[in-house]
Amino acid sequence: MNDIFKQILLKNAEKIDFFLIGKTIIEIIVFFFIMRIINKTLHLFFDKIIARINDSETKKQYQTLRQLGIYLIDTIIILFFAVNILGNFGIDMKPILATAGVVGVAVGFGGKKFIEDLFTGLSIILTGQIRVGDFVTVNNSTGTVERVTLTMIVIRAYNGDVHYLRNGQIDTIVNQTKNFSFPLFNVSVAYKTDIAYAMKVLKELGAELRQDPVYSSFVLSDIEVLGLNEFQDSAVVILCRIKTTPQEQWIIKRKFNQMIKERFDKEGIEIPFPQMVVTKAN
Repeated sequence: MNDIFKQILLKNAEKIDFFLIGKTIIEIIVFFFIMRIINKTLHLFFDKIIARINDSETKKQYQTLRQLGIYLIDTIIILFFAVNILGNFGIDMKPILATAGVVGVAVGFGGKKFIEDLFTGLSIILTGQIRVGDFVTVNNSTGTVERVTLTMIVIRAYNGDVHYLRNGQIDTIVNQTKNFSFPLFNVSVAYKTDIAYAMKVLKELGAELRQDPVYSSFVLSDIEVLGLNEFQDSAVVILCRIKTTPQEQWIIKRKFNQMIKERFDKEGIEIPFPQMVVTKAN
């Protein structure tokens, strides 16, 4: 039995073109080497550009363009080497590509959906609706944008979940970190509170926050105390907001909430909460 297997292996070995296999392996190694060099060069090129930019919004736009450029170049390199490697085995793709064109091949594989994703992706990228690093809600997915391509957007949610969204399926985009942000504060106080005084305290806290050396760079304007906004069962609500730099609205909101609690406690301004009074029947 062993002799039979040896004879089969020897017979098939005679048919193997070891030169062709070696050439293919070398081409694959060269392919990975070239792709790595080009990707590294592009990263360094964009890093130098981004390092000279002070505006965070422009930085995010260049980071998005970097990812898109790498994606397109990698696709071209893969197609080029795939055609050459297939040519080694007698499969000539050049006439097919020349006749149908790259778009024709793309339509053949992805059809209408691919074209829809492509044109929607171009519109999203060129208009700057979403950039890498933005915090967005796309359809029902909320999180930080990790990657933007011509066909897909990748969003990582706060809990770590990764959402892959086809561009052609995107209906609505809510960008929470575009140019600036407004954290809203619904400050509840008791009905007996002097509303004018409470609003004065809030304005003082806003001015104090804007002068804080740790947080001042995140605050773009004075606090807006918009007034009495709502009547609740056990409280009245004062609405105010602070204009902040993108991505920093959450840290400002947490800090200002802390300042409100500490100052209201000091001033004796009550922040009511639902209470139940139980009396014993006689």
